[in-house]
Amino acid sequence: MSSELLQALWSFQPDSPEVQQKREYDHQARQFRHQVSNISTSHFLKGAETPQDVLEALNPSVNSIAYIFALHARISAAIDNKFNKSLPESVRPGGYLWNKVDNFMNTFDPVQIRYVGTEWRKLMEYLERVARITGSPGVAISPIRSGLLQLDPLSGTLTHTHLYLLRLCVECRSYEAALPILDNYIHSIPGAIPSVILEGQEYSVPAASNTNSGEYIHVRSGHTDKLHIADVQEYYVLGAMAYIGVHQFKKAKQFLEHVLIVPAHSVANGLMLEAYKKWVLLSCLADGSVKSPPRTANGPAMKLIKTASKAYDAVADAFQQLGNFAKLKSQVLAGKDIWAEDGNTGLVNELIEQQERFYISRLSRTYSAIPVSNIASNLEQALDEVTVKLEKLISDGHLNACIERTDKASEVVILRFFLDPTQGPLAKTEVEQQQALMQQTQRTNALAEQVKSADYRLSLSKEFVDHVKRQNKKMAVSGAGDAMDTTWDDGMDVEEDIMADMH
Repeated sequence: MSSELLQALWSFQPDSPEVQQKREYDHQARQFRHQVSNISTSHFLKGAETPQDVLEALNPSVNSIAYIFALHARISAAIDNKFNKSLPESVRPGGYLWNKVDNFMNTFDPVQIRYVGTEWRKLMEYLERVARITGSPGVAISPIRSGLLQLDPLSGTLTHTHLYLLRLCVECRSYEAALPILDNYIHSIPGAIPSVILEGQEYSVPAASNTNSGEYIHVRSGHTDKLHIADVQEYYVLGAMAYIGVHQFKKAKQFLEHVLIVPAHSVANGLMLEAYKKWVLLSCLADGSVKSPPRTANGPAMKLIKTASKAYDAVADAFQQLGNFAKLKSQVLAGKDIWAEDGNTGLVNELIEQQERFYISRLSRTYSAIPVSNIASNLEQALDEVTVKLEKLISDGHLNACIERTDKASEVVILRFFLDPTQGPLAKTEVEQQQALMQQTQRTNALAEQVKSADYRLSLSKEFVDHVKRQNKKMAVSGAGDAMDTTWDDGMDVEEDIMADMH
């Protein structure tokens, strides 16, 4: 590797004084990206896998733009259209280049990567594709997840990489690995064009400190392809499946509601049907009952879905008849072929155990204490078996109660409920309650900021401006009142793409 090449690759230093202003940083980052993209692959191959290797000379956390181009040059040269043949060891999991990509995903400078979206996305595709070809898809989960969180710590802008990750997690049953992504709110769906048009302003460039990820992750930035409604639905269905895998039923139910409320033009698709079936079961498991579908769901589409889901509504109805355990078991048995075909056998089987739990929990509305023998009689199970179940419910945090045993002579076992929330195994101290309240407040404030940012980006879209103009014309023609003031866009060509790229 020549010293001239190294000096060229080191020429952009993000901490240097001359790029501290974001506009200057933006200018130099774009110029440097263009410069490095024109370096031939042969220059990056000199001294490969030796101490003179360019990947050893560059620091991935400081020289991120240069490093990602070096990685691409090396991977392209190594693979050379061999995806359908034998892959070199260096690009396979555990190989030299694979390990370099893995390390890069944990250490790159996220601000610099805002300027090389296409290259970042291609690295993600390389990880996913090679992992599958080599028969070990699970090894791509960690580096892909790291890359997502490194670029966008809140992971709030949906990309195709999110789908790559969830497909791998569900396929490999690595459900917990998906939680750091799923637990974040999705606040932006990338469009084909950037959403900020204030070109030249300090806070409008991708490098801006307070910018929302939706303002630098979009189709033209290269970080993702265009997302369609089916992609969004798939993300939430897969996310729900991951939450089901870790028994977080309430979160899974909320994810499926996102699928049910997407615009449907009165026509339901397969993802909506799958979502509804699981939503019915999860409503039982999480809440103990099934409410009406979200009001914002498309009515005609929901009618079609419910017609095709009668077996699920029937088993949910049986579940809600707490105490009628025979009916639920009969419905579960009658529909076993349906549950198996839909891949919902596991969830349906959960209903039997959960019906018992909800039945026992609701006893606290009537009793402060009850002999366990009475519960066992109603459940038609042995006393010892029910006692073990109750102890597990208490230890798992499902019951705020305790088991009491009287003297050995009578051998009476009592389930005693704690009706005061400050008492019992689920009691929280005042400090713990305050901490929980503060955490919820922080999450709410963060979500409010994301909503505000989304509203602002919407107000800059061409569709929104056209809508306002149409509304003003209608008001002017009808004489309903003064038209809304839209002088802020005077002189703007209606046909102009007001969200065009800032390049």
